[in-house]
Amino acid sequence: MFVSLVDSQFNSLRNFWPASYPLAVRAPYLNTWIKSANGSDSLNFWPLHWDGNTSQIMGWSGFARIDGVTWQWMGASPIGNSTTLLNSEITPTSTKFSVIAGSVLLNLTFLSPIEPSDWVKQSLPFIYLSLEAQSIDGQAHDVQVYSDISAEWLSGNRNLVATWQTTQTDTSVYHRAQLQSPEYMTEINNIAEDSTVYYSMQTGAQVTYQTGEDSVVRGQFQSKGSLTNQQDTNFRAINDDFVVLGISVDLGTSTKFATPVVWGLGLVRDPVIEYTTSAGSSTSQNRSSYFWTEFDTIADAIDSFLADYSNAVDRANKLDQQIMSAAQNISSQYADLVAFGARQALASSDITVTKSSDGSYNTSDVKAFQRDTGIGQRVNAVETLFATMPIYLYLNASLLGIHLDSLLQYQSSGYANAYAAPDLGIAYPVASGDASDTHTRGIEDTGNMLIMTLAHARTTGDGTLIKNYYTLLSLWADYLVSYTLYPNGQTSADDITESNNTNLAIKGIIGIAAMAEISQAMGDITGAQQYQANATTYVKLWQSLASSSGHLLPTYEDTSSSDYALMYNMYADTLLKTNLIDRSVCIFTTSVADRSITGKFGLSYDNTNSNKDANSAWTLFTAGSIASVSPVTQNQLVEMVHTRAGFNQTTGNFPLIYDDQTGNSSVTNGLAR
Repeated sequence: MFVSLVDSQFNSLRNFWPASYPLAVRAPYLNTWIKSANGSDSLNFWPLHWDGNTSQIMGWSGFARIDGVTWQWMGASPIGNSTTLLNSEITPTSTKFSVIAGSVLLNLTFLSPIEPSDWVKQSLPFIYLSLEAQSIDGQAHDVQVYSDISAEWLSGNRNLVATWQTTQTDTSVYHRAQLQSPEYMTEINNIAEDSTVYYSMQTGAQVTYQTGEDSVVRGQFQSKGSLTNQQDTNFRAINDDFVVLGISVDLGTSTKFATPVVWGLGLVRDPVIEYTTSAGSSTSQNRSSYFWTEFDTIADAIDSFLADYSNAVDRANKLDQQIMSAAQNISSQYADLVAFGARQALASSDITVTKSSDGSYNTSDVKAFQRDTGIGQRVNAVETLFATMPIYLYLNASLLGIHLDSLLQYQSSGYANAYAAPDLGIAYPVASGDASDTHTRGIEDTGNMLIMTLAHARTTGDGTLIKNYYTLLSLWADYLVSYTLYPNGQTSADDITESNNTNLAIKGIIGIAAMAEISQAMGDITGAQQYQANATTYVKLWQSLASSSGHLLPTYEDTSSSDYALMYNMYADTLLKTNLIDRSVCIFTTSVADRSITGKFGLSYDNTNSNKDANSAWTLFTAGSIASVSPVTQNQLVEMVHTRAGFNQTTGNFPLIYDDQTGNSSVTNGLAR
């Protein structure tokens, strides 16, 4: 009966079993995963921050007490029996687990909402953890459930002192913890030093809470099945008798418990960004998360979040279905990748507003800032924004616009360079800008900015950015006209520095074509004609210089070797439908891919790169650029990325960059990016 009941309700998804599962992936500093060791059938590990640093666990545990016996369904505490992981599923918004605890099946859902059309909800840095239980032996069972978090969420320095308190209202109970002396706009080991963590649940007759030393609070639940509703007020260092903030529920006795138990976990910072609004300025503005435009207090936000659970699940299910249905049109493997990456892409950003002197928030000044998670602390790194552009265009292109606006505003005043800046600074969450004239990525970043600006305007129908910044965009396009055909002294996003780089040149040419359409939209007919003529002339020259005997060369006219480079920048021509690139060139790209696929996990983005690294984003961009000429090769490229995403014989979260043969990566190679 056990086997038939379980098999009738769950289908194994272990054909896609990554090295780590996303749990709470919602904001730049709320980005927590749990490892899935090769061959393991358990969740009895401590969750980790996105960087996988095992010395920096994020204390988060869960237990079920069934007929007086305690089972641990998350975490690595010495208390309780281990549960068995039966199934897992990853959707764009959720990670779901089914675990066996004695004679009870527990269904766990970690829901990190994606709310692209509601910026209040999208900017609220909270996730849901829900639990449902049912008997698998046909007998009624007495069940209590429990979960806690520790103060380890607050700092990368566990010697710092934390404080905490619990608030109970008519509608909710929530714990909060923060550092006794928070460090403003600072992070240690990728963890923010100025955050407040919240753990919450709606109030109920069978809900109890407790704060205190981990062994004491968990031991209380193990022995009694409930907590004491008491608070530990001995504030101390995070690693001194680790304090935990626990909430438990007594479900009573039944064969199936119809109502899910729901915890809310949030990590709140205010302000979230310090933004220098123009190059050369000595002043900056503090910006708050957009959700504050709706709520007066965090208690109001928590109550609203918890009350919205059922509706949030409905919205998430609909969005999951919409996204997965569209992705399945490419392939089931592509759908897996989209499901795996959607939360990561959205969680890298803060949507912000400014606060007026009267305490109100200015909703007409909305800007978004993206942390270059997995690589460093760069703010709105242009190549990273370019890589995430497709999901913004699909979900809500206005999200792309508010990222671009922060870059464009900074460079529209006091910025002396004729080319685009690479980012807004290197120390997120401080967006101090980059006005230096020493970087060598002028073509890369300028091409990206023009392509993204047109993509935003065309998809939204909103011409505000091109109207407000047309002079700046024209300056950038003129730079490309002067330098893009023969790149010299330039660096690509992949740190390729060879002169006459074929892939880099085509990006700049597409950027010029994008400017032609921007000029047309602005009524600058002469400018549009000139830019289009330049793009058309350049692409013909580019094709003659870049190809040889059915082969695209990494650098112009270098026919002396069999080197290749993925021409992922051609994807922008497909996306924008600028129709610059001849079909024969796409066929060349296909033939190169077909001949060069030797690595298990993908093609090196440039085999002149001695590391032979594959890049998941650029591999998929290449797949997108050749879809019309070779669906077979497209699927091969997707399959290789999928193979690495589901590879759990290495450690760490799914990275951006990895060895194409072994799959190995490092913490600076875009983990959880």
